[in-house]
Amino acid sequence: MPFIVEKDAAHQAAITALAAGTRTENLDVTLQLVSRGCHLAPPYTKVAVPSFTVTGELIAYASPDSTFAVTKRLLDAAKKTIAIGIYDFTATYVATLLKDAMARGVKVTLMLDTDHIAGEDAVFKNLIDLGARCVPAPSCASPKKVRVFRSSHEKFIVIDGEMCLIQSGNFSNNSIPLNVEDGGGQGHFRTGNRDMGVAVKSKKLAAFLTRILESDMKLETDGVAVASDSAVAPSPVLVEVAPARRPTRLFPSKRFALSSALPVRLILSPDNYMSVLPEVLARAKKSVLIQQQYVHSADDSVARLLQAIADARKKNSSLDVRIFLGKLFDDQALQKEKQNLQNIAQRYGLKIGKHIRYVDTTRLVHCHNKLILIDGTTVLVSSQNWSNAAVNDNREAGLLFEHKGVAAYFKRIFEVDWAVAQKKLPAHIGSGGVSPQTLARGGYLEVTPADYQEV
Repeated sequence: MPFIVEKDAAHQAAITALAAGTRTENLDVTLQLVSRGCHLAPPYTKVAVPSFTVTGELIAYASPDSTFAVTKRLLDAAKKTIAIGIYDFTATYVATLLKDAMARGVKVTLMLDTDHIAGEDAVFKNLIDLGARCVPAPSCASPKKVRVFRSSHEKFIVIDGEMCLIQSGNFSNNSIPLNVEDGGGQGHFRTGNRDMGVAVKSKKLAAFLTRILESDMKLETDGVAVASDSAVAPSPVLVEVAPARRPTRLFPSKRFALSSALPVRLILSPDNYMSVLPEVLARAKKSVLIQQQYVHSADDSVARLLQAIADARKKNSSLDVRIFLGKLFDDQALQKEKQNLQNIAQRYGLKIGKHIRYVDTTRLVHCHNKLILIDGTTVLVSSQNWSNAAVNDNREAGLLFEHKGVAAYFKRIFEVDWAVAQKKLPAHIGSGGVSPQTLARGGYLEVTPADYQEV
């Protein structure tokens, strides 16, 4: 886990107990601020997801390099409406962009999975006070206990009923770091998580995403409040050792002019992820490149996805399969990942080093991405992790399409990350707390729990 900032001797003792696996009560030392294992009710009714076309242009972007610059440019251009569905919102400078838009007369709608992490409630309340329409998500974190989804983990923005941004990153300091210059610039640069997104123009896609958002918000607002069955733990202050180096290469966003309408498929959870992706993966002929936060290979739906890749490899033994994963946080996670790798190797023939590597944390804080590239043409940019919850029980959103230029843009970033990635697991991972005295010496950055939760 990220390091918890110690407050006093009792807090330090609690951290030691947590690291040892000892149960602690009433202590703000947990990343699982809201239990995501709640009973889901009322049951969700899946919707039919139509196909769409995109015209004009498409913008591909990535964190930490260009996400903020693209987001700012498009939000600053908003004239009438901004609608957002997102899991975490702690980056106050993104809230400033929304407040600037409201000052211009733009109507802002926000659905947020309110986890009560540090700063998030203040952002939410401040936007409400200034006139934004803000609704908590109908998830396990619902204040009214309207629990339709385990997590409302989508990350999308709809601007003026036409421009749609769909991405893997939250509005957190590391998923949308404050790099004003597109591509990071040659001067000041703040590193962060590896995340990716696309911005596309489509009135029909925008209308459908807006209807999904409105429907989800209505579930919360019309739902009947029930008695609380658990308290939410207050948020700890979490830090990571700051990466000492810049990424090997920085990538500005890239615009692609579309000479003709581009067909795209909206990939939603719980609606159609598992009805679409296994077949798409099984059709791979040359390559399957994946950036994921984690792969829960023992989960039955993830096993189907991995089996689809294995089926494609049976047809072509030279199929290039590479999976780039996020950071492991402690020895408990390390042992769990060793078992995970053993399962993946035995059942699917994918091995660490050759097929699976881990993010270089000297350059990036974490891999929070959920990218799939197939055969150099097919692209999936989405919010879905590879877990049962993400593909079956969460509200998630992604965009699947074929475009060689966009695929090449993301592949270049993938190859840079892969070249410096960790090829083997460490023997030991330290964990626990950081004292204020240690913190004062520098070399740490604050992180948000939502970027690390396995949902």
